[in-house]
Amino acid sequence: MAGEIYFNNLTGKFDWGSIIDQIIKLKSLPIQRLSQEAQQIQAKQDALSKLSQAVSDFSKLFESLNTADLFKGKKAVSSDSSVLTASAGENTPNVSLNITVDKLAQKEVIITTGAFSDPNQTINWSNFTMYYATATAVEPFNIPAGSGTLQDLVNTINTYAGSRINAGIFYDGTYYRLMLAEKDESASTVETSATGTVIFYSGFTINGEAQYIVFPPLQKAQNAQITIGGTTITSPSNTFKNVISGLSINVNKTGSATISVSDDYSKVVNFFNDFVKKYNAVVSQVNKLTDKDAIFQGDYTVVGIKTELSRMLDDLFRYDLVNIKEDGTLEASTSAINSMAGSNPGRLKEVIDNLKENMGGYLLRTSTSLQGFLNDYQSRIDQLSVRARMLQEQLVKEEERLRLEYAKVEAFMNKAQDIMNRLQAFIVSLSEMQGGKK
Repeated sequence: MAGEIYFNNLTGKFDWGSIIDQIIKLKSLPIQRLSQEAQQIQAKQDALSKLSQAVSDFSKLFESLNTADLFKGKKAVSSDSSVLTASAGENTPNVSLNITVDKLAQKEVIITTGAFSDPNQTINWSNFTMYYATATAVEPFNIPAGSGTLQDLVNTINTYAGSRINAGIFYDGTYYRLMLAEKDESASTVETSATGTVIFYSGFTINGEAQYIVFPPLQKAQNAQITIGGTTITSPSNTFKNVISGLSINVNKTGSATISVSDDYSKVVNFFNDFVKKYNAVVSQVNKLTDKDAIFQGDYTVVGIKTELSRMLDDLFRYDLVNIKEDGTLEASTSAINSMAGSNPGRLKEVIDNLKENMGGYLLRTSTSLQGFLNDYQSRIDQLSVRARMLQEQLVKEEERLRLEYAKVEAFMNKAQDIMNRLQAFIVSLSEMQGGKK
């Protein structure tokens, strides 16, 4: 019965355990062969999965490709990037602009009249309203009354007006004062004037004394300004957006520089670099799998991938867009790509479109086929696993049956031996009895 334990050679006269071990070993050979076959298939599956991944990655390059987008880039180059830099959009016309930076944008920074020799002394401030002026409105912020140190007042202002104003403490070497600064100068086009500031307040007292703005301020609010030809342009920040369609200019210091806008073919170059990288990944995998003594040596299903891909490179070789190495991998020629993009962009678009249609389609079909092979390998591995498991279960039952049978044989032999011993003893005893009568 299942679960019973049979002890081998209890009598010391019949070592049936070694006999069963030999029988089980012989009957295990089919299981071992199934295991070896599964390992061989698994090795092929592992190797082919790497090639399948490389082909899939290559295929995705074409699936997401929009050839027209590769040629829409524009670049803006500054003759002096320390003065200004620029960026262009795809709709920016190809132009050159002589630009003079007249002044840079700066934040308004003011201090109040209240002066304290000790920043940690206790002060009391009133409830007051702080204002931030933009070109179209004045934004109010209500600051609640309170007491504490000057830093506590700073923290209160930052809590209630921090979206527009940064409060801090200014030390002039003798006294500590409340300092107020714009958080983001681009939020307002208002500039500090002789009659007003961007930041101001009303009803503000400290220890009962009215607080006023010290004038002139530490720093005036100022818009950036550039001149192009006879036209002056201002901006609340040091960035000028859409000066012409899609052209943004960032100014760094006063001075003059020339911005030149031209077609940018970096996307085209990047495409070919990516193309070469993914092409080489596929070819390298094919070389590895079909090399001498490799697992797919002589297998045209694998070798043929490299052959078919190479047949689709004629246009690239014709225009020297790529160079081929001894191992079949490619190297992109950036200079040739840029040259053709500038001189004959229409033809280069056709070359890329042909690659997408022919090579992209082939890669998609090949990726599907390779996945089919991988699925077939997995199915075969699963079938072998099921067969091996069934044989193993049968072998366990067979071993248990043999152990039961051989245990019975040993018991029978032991019993027979006992009978023989008793019979022999009886015969000896009978003989002695007969001899005694004489």
